[in-house]
Amino acid sequence: MRAITSPDRPDSIIASQIPDHDVLAAGFPCQPFSLAGVSARNALGRQHGLLDETQGTLFYDIARIVKIKQPKALLLENVSNIVRHDRGRTFDVLKRVIGDLGYVLSWQILNAETLVPQRRKRCFMVAFRDADMGEQMTFPDLSGPPLPLPLRLALEPEVDAKYTLSDRSWAGHQRRTAANLARGVGFTAFEADLDRLSNTIVARYYKDGKECLVPQPGKNPRLLTPRECARLQGFPDTFIPNPTRSAAYKQFGNAVPVPVVRVVAQAMLSKLDAIDARHLGVRAVGQ
Repeated sequence: MRAITSPDRPDSIIASQIPDHDVLAAGFPCQPFSLAGVSARNALGRQHGLLDETQGTLFYDIARIVKIKQPKALLLENVSNIVRHDRGRTFDVLKRVIGDLGYVLSWQILNAETLVPQRRKRCFMVAFRDADMGEQMTFPDLSGPPLPLPLRLALEPEVDAKYTLSDRSWAGHQRRTAANLARGVGFTAFEADLDRLSNTIVARYYKDGKECLVPQPGKNPRLLTPRECARLQGFPDTFIPNPTRSAAYKQFGNAVPVPVVRVVAQAMLSKLDAIDARHLGVRAVGQ
């Protein structure tokens, strides 16, 4: 659905014109809260977290919609670091805003590794209206079994040579990795172990692919293809990625693992059904 915005402020959503709904699902931009995003903003002298003027404040757009439309439940998602950002103060603000809107918030850090072949920890937040008895959410246990899935499950059998790193790019990766290891800092690049999970795929993957480089016998390693990135996020092969490679990598780096959303949503809807059933029972007794 196209966003309904104000002609005076194109970045401002007109909440009253959004159709009524029972569940609001949203993922506000994670860059202001991620470890890498905070580090980059500090280096540039920019605000981060909820003070980021272009991305962090989108949480308040969600709050305005909730205040006017009063859905039965909220399903929100962000990076796991949002819980620790600014020594927990950012998350305290988020919880207070949701509480002031009349909702009881539950949250859990979930790792998608048993549902997709990727190490991906994210904070899932579910809130029910306090008027609905202040229900707490019971999140699904994703710790296994089954065991974490191997990266090779997501790989295509034949891949175009354009995804293979050039000698110059691979030498640059190795040089920077050695230098960073000597300095004791991050941002290293290694060939992936196909029998283990992929590292977390991020929106910057299109730049150099360092998060996950697929080994190739007798050749330099290669980047994942957009289709393989889609599989790491649990998208079906019928899903059509953006035709531009860089845009497709950003698309999947910013995506939420589909199977994780599915199981969380199912648990949330089961709780909503139980709430509705109790309300019907209360009304029947009152009649």
